[in-house]
Amino acid sequence: MSVLLAPGPVPVLKEISEAQCKEMITHRSGDFTKLYGDLVTRLKNYFGAEEAYVITGSGALGLETLILNLCERNDRVLCLPNGEFGDHQATTVKVYADAVVQRLEDGKGWSLERAKPFIDESRANVLAMVYNETSMGVRNDIREICKYAKSKGMLTIVDGISAWPGTEFSMQEFFVDAFVTGSQKGIAAPPGMALIGLSKEAAERYSKRANIPSYYCDLRRHKKRYLQDQQTPNTPAVTLFWALQKAFDVLDAGGGLPAAVKRHREASEHVRSRLKAMGFHLTAEAGFESNTVTGFVCRDAEQAKSIKAKLATDYQIKIVGARGKYKDNGLRMAHMGNFEMKDLDACLDAIGKIIQG
Repeated sequence: MSVLLAPGPVPVLKEISEAQCKEMITHRSGDFTKLYGDLVTRLKNYFGAEEAYVITGSGALGLETLILNLCERNDRVLCLPNGEFGDHQATTVKVYADAVVQRLEDGKGWSLERAKPFIDESRANVLAMVYNETSMGVRNDIREICKYAKSKGMLTIVDGISAWPGTEFSMQEFFVDAFVTGSQKGIAAPPGMALIGLSKEAAERYSKRANIPSYYCDLRRHKKRYLQDQQTPNTPAVTLFWALQKAFDVLDAGGGLPAAVKRHREASEHVRSRLKAMGFHLTAEAGFESNTVTGFVCRDAEQAKSIKAKLATDYQIKIVGARGKYKDNGLRMAHMGNFEMKDLDACLDAIGKIIQG
């Protein structure tokens, strides 16, 4: 059997996959009301959110949903990308608002010290940034940055797609107004669901808007239908929702969020230590390393290509290339979701053998 160590979709446990195989129900049934009500209630508790919803679609759709509901054309939105997914976020913001983009070099992490001058000079009323930049394996200090942005009266929107639940997070403690993650990442369910959370301020903001430039993604419709009968405004991916519920069960049975963060943090430290011992330079700046994915730089593009290919053909282990300035000579190894340490070590052992010839 092959081992998948890509940063999403991640392997799905048998019990989570099999949860999709129940007899189909209508999304206008009492059974679905119980299912969706459970998902939303648990998400609100996990995130520390005033409101939470599951939207059928990718994490990118969830991020766009937050932006189009919370940002108007005349809003100035400060975007702080430091990798490909931060760039995608900024591009999305530009569709709906006035984006002020301040980019950090690939691999560098955003600290308050670095972000503060841009917040002060931007005259923006919204901040948008990525918590965990998947393309580089970089974790940004959103807690301090969002806290400062809120002190300046800004609304804060965070892409946490590859961060949660493997990285410490609480909307209230991190001063985040709008948050999104994807089902195929750390929660280790099948792809196809965006999980979003909103603060009281964010919920009031979209609820008061006269015009929201979307039908499917209009959160007023999602809220109305949920308050009416704990259902969704349009047909959801019912089978995926069952899988997500089981993934939540697995999370809770494993000790909940604190245990998930600890397991991911320890795995990331282990992977980084072994890669550095082999002589690899990491793509992430020291002090900003991700809990869920580690990028490393090979000697050259040929070595990167060889490692990736031999892992796949000789060891049946799948990792992926890096992005941005390391797209030719960089690789990424995920430790995300319901991984097993033996698989991480098997991959690292194989890399060691490959580079030794």
